[in-house]
Amino acid sequence: WSSDVCSAVSDDHAARRAVLLGGFMPVALTAALPALALIPDEEDEELLEKAKANRQKRLAEQSVTTREFIKAEGLKDVKLDKDLIPVQKAVYKLAKSGSELESGDVKAASATLNEPWSSEFAAAAAKVGSNPDSVVAKITSLKAAANKGDAPQSKREFVALVSELKSWASSSNLEAKLKGL
Repeated sequence: WSSDVCSAVSDDHAARRAVLLGGFMPVALTAALPALALIPDEEDEELLEKAKANRQKRLAEQSVTTREFIKAEGLKDVKLDKDLIPVQKAVYKLAKSGSELESGDVKAASATLNEPWSSEFAAAAAKVGSNPDSVVAKITSLKAAANKGDAPQSKREFVALVSELKSWASSSNLEAKLKGL
């Protein structure tokens, strides 16, 4: 009788050992294999940039749709109002620099344009609207012309910037939110 018990116990231990080894073997084999990329195109920089641009475009469109819904429902978008503060500040600073250019004070316009509002604008504009790169490029061109002291070129750059800013605000559905534009 005792040999039957010992045999049953050892058979039971052997069965448990086999089940445990059978359960751990696939995990051990999987861990030993090299990791393969799930997306074969992840090293294709051009494809990644295109995907990122498409995602940014979809997010901007979704943001516009959300704003339109909030407006239609008569609700207040507190987050948008907060995010628009640097954009509104940029509009005021541009108006100030425009007045300075109009009065012929290129040095004062240059000083106004070189304040930190332009980098704050770039960050905020990317959050609240569609791609602001063209507006940021126009700001950079205006700064360069004003820093050189070239009044006629500065005025041309200012007009181009204002036009681009209005276009950006329109495409981002922000015209009604920005004062002085």
